[in-house]
Amino acid sequence: MCCNMCISSDGFVSEMRVGSYEELRDKTLETVQDFLAEKYLEAMRQLKKYNLTEHQFAQLIGKAKLYNYLPKDQKKVLPKLDFADRQINMIAKDYYGDKDFCGDNNGEINLWNVYNLFTSATKTSYIDSFLDRNANALQFSVGLANAINGDSDYHWFLS
Repeated sequence: MCCNMCISSDGFVSEMRVGSYEELRDKTLETVQDFLAEKYLEAMRQLKKYNLTEHQFAQLIGKAKLYNYLPKDQKKVLPKLDFADRQINMIAKDYYGDKDFCGDNNGEINLWNVYNLFTSATKTSYIDSFLDRNANALQFSVGLANAINGDSDYHWFLS
């Protein structure tokens, strides 16, 4: 049995390397026990406090589509957005069509709904990128909230 284990900067496990079923069990338990559920739940709760206008959402979708084609040196200085064109298109479509998480009648959408549009779009991902994209959806949504509060790291996506 062989499996790699890498923990990303946001605390999510993307790979695990073990030599036995016992080691797999132990590393899995360790990963679950180390997960800070309260931290992530609070981050998700905070997303409802922030809204994007329709214009800002359109900027976000446009910049997200451009992101995948940026030169490497430009992309390197921006926060990671781990979504392909297909997922970005689904997010744009669901902004108008998703009955639970779409923008409101004024075109505004809170970041909780944006997060849900992103995670919904990951359902079409291959298993090897599904978890990473879901983790990135939360990290990215929290980054958008920070951009609304003046953090320049994610500002590019909204300007």
